[in-house]
Amino acid sequence: MLVIESFPSCAMRGPDGSFDGLPWRSVAVAASDPLILAGIHRPEANLAIWNRDRASLPTDQSLRPFLRAAPFTAITEGAPDTIIEGLVSSLPSQPPRHLLLDIADLAAAFAIVDGARPTVRVRLEALVHDGCYRWHADAVGLRLLCTYCGAGTEWLPIDGGAAAARCIGKHGPPCPPAQLARGAVAILKGEGYAGNTGGGCIHRSPPAGNSPRLLLCIDQTEWSLSE
Repeated sequence: MLVIESFPSCAMRGPDGSFDGLPWRSVAVAASDPLILAGIHRPEANLAIWNRDRASLPTDQSLRPFLRAAPFTAITEGAPDTIIEGLVSSLPSQPPRHLLLDIADLAAAFAIVDGARPTVRVRLEALVHDGCYRWHADAVGLRLLCTYCGAGTEWLPIDGGAAAARCIGKHGPPCPPAQLARGAVAILKGEGYAGNTGGGCIHRSPPAGNSPRLLLCIDQTEWSLSE
């Protein structure tokens, strides 16, 4: 099943606080099939969501011993088929094997969607604070996000990219945010994607909960990291 959501540009504010006149149209594509991730390359799309069966994902209970070391951040770069070794060496405790296998699979999938990229950057982070809580659009080309534990990334179905996100900081969003489900895999199109200046997906970290949030971020290696 494929779901395509389109949001009119009249829902956007401009630099003066008005949400009129910005030309970009925000489109999200979503499905339960992993092939949906390639939909991020549709010219009109800035978000592709693979809604996975939670039964196949690491449970909160299985992750609890690993998350006792929170907060922590582990970052590594390399070929998708060797990335796990570097990630494990950067972590404060041994993660569950099924978590590592899933991260390896997602790194390989991201590299394919991104044009068989030879290297990727992986960040696995256990957050006990709000993270990158301001609405923003990334400067990257493409970015994969998956929340294994805790609340998923929030995003806004509106146009305008980074310029609109700055207006939101002053006036608040024009509509309620949407939120990725735990375990869902999302690829976000950023301002650095060819021809996408002003069309980056606007998103933020959710408010911190009572327990650590485990977030995976996979990037192209030439870009800096922020959720």
